[in-house]
Amino acid sequence: MSKLPPLRTTPPYDPTAKMVTVINRLMVGSLNSVGSVTLTDNGTTTVLSDNHVSRGCKLFLFPTTAHAAAVTGLWADPTSVPADGGSIRLTHSAAAQADLNFDYLIVR
Repeated sequence: MSKLPPLRTTPPYDPTAKMVTVINRLMVGSLNSVGSVTLTDNGTTTVLSDNHVSRGCKLFLFPTTAHAAAVTGLWADPTSVPADGGSIRLTHSAAAQADLNFDYLIVR
């Protein structure tokens, strides 16, 4: 297997360098379609806003706290994604804890 060239981390970023950096990061699994969301405490819906959300995307949620792992009925409503994307509604059971934290991954 060939070794990837090191990523450029200092300016100047010319267009070719930017493209090469993006491709290199994709090749090593570094994506910018990840994030964190905290569910609304005592509520049953939470809106996740992310520019990578679009109709037909796949959303994977990973609990990062014990209280988040205990949440039941969590699902992403695909019909709530606007035509131009950018957000999705998460439906979940009501829980009184404030640390209902999840990491997420969006795949188009």
